[in-house]
Amino acid sequence: MKIRIKGNSVRLRLTKSDVQALRETGKVSESTVISPGNIFTYVLQKNTEAPRMYCSFSEGKMTVHLPHDKLCTLIYTEEIGVQDYAENGQEGGLFLLVEKDLKCMDTTSEDQSDMFDNPKTSC
Repeated sequence: MKIRIKGNSVRLRLTKSDVQALRETGKVSESTVISPGNIFTYVLQKNTEAPRMYCSFSEGKMTVHLPHDKLCTLIYTEEIGVQDYAENGQEGGLFLLVEKDLKCMDTTSEDQSDMFDNPKTSC
């Protein structure tokens, strides 16, 4: 799983293995060691009680919560992603986007074997 944060926007990109783990366990997580004793962890987790997507943050861990309908869309359909706005006390809220990671159409040195086929055949 990859993360991209910009302003009041969080985007998570999932590989095939991530989607499979989400289906099997209801959770995917990654961690980055910032410095000794300081670890940033981000988690995508199903939350059948949640009516909408939302985000929580505590002790260096950010969790994006997925309600049942969004989870099913990601796991069982060909849809590329799901999105929502979450209340964060700011005008406009926090934009949350969770999408399948697609293979690049141009040359890249990144291993793309676990990525989803790109439905576009050209730019």
